[in-house]
Amino acid sequence: MTDTTPAASIDDFIHADHDNHTYAPAVLVSANFNNKQFAAAFYEQYSVYCPPAMIKASSKRQAEYFAGRYLAAEAMASYDMHNFKLIADANRCPLWPSSLVGSITHTNNYAACIAANKADIAAIGIDAQDILSDERAERLQSRIIDSAETRIISQSELSAALGLSLCFSAKEAIYKALYPRIQQYFGFNAAKLHSIDTAANTFSFRFDPALMVLHTDRNLLTLRYQINEQRVQTCLILPATRK
Repeated sequence: MTDTTPAASIDDFIHADHDNHTYAPAVLVSANFNNKQFAAAFYEQYSVYCPPAMIKASSKRQAEYFAGRYLAAEAMASYDMHNFKLIADANRCPLWPSSLVGSITHTNNYAACIAANKADIAAIGIDAQDILSDERAERLQSRIIDSAETRIISQSELSAALGLSLCFSAKEAIYKALYPRIQQYFGFNAAKLHSIDTAANTFSFRFDPALMVLHTDRNLLTLRYQINEQRVQTCLILPATRK
């Protein structure tokens, strides 16, 4: 990073929106951000750790990474966790404070972080994706869902492209939530779409029982989803087991 003089203030680049209700007891912090107003100096100014690999990345990639980690700092501050150095492991999985679980996502000038106390939430994953075009959805469909999942989408009120966008996002959210506990790679076929409730904006996935270590209710995972004109966002929250 060569330019250390901010071209604009942080408020010109990003403004965080805190949501303490939608996913309570988790806290969601999200924002749209403006790549053109990003300055590399923000990393140092706001105590956001910049890994060595990011120093040589494009300005767009630096902005995306900073936005996600900046919102993560905001989310952790909700739990009185300040100035925590959020690094990632060898598989690029964020290493959260021992008392928290969290997840970060970003896509096309939008970023979000969700975090919660580990005493309340055992695992959490969030993912946002731009809605796929019909052409791209047709090209990617066989890599993300199988014929049974395709049939479930076709029987719902969702278009094929929107349904696939949601499944893509959901399977990413499932991976983000479960990988830190399972510590084992799994692909799109490990979670199969089981049902969609468009009235409640939820859908469920049957997860590979050989991998499941957190959830015992017939290995079904229920996610919530949100849709706007540009993107979808999905979130998986697994409550902690009360002793």
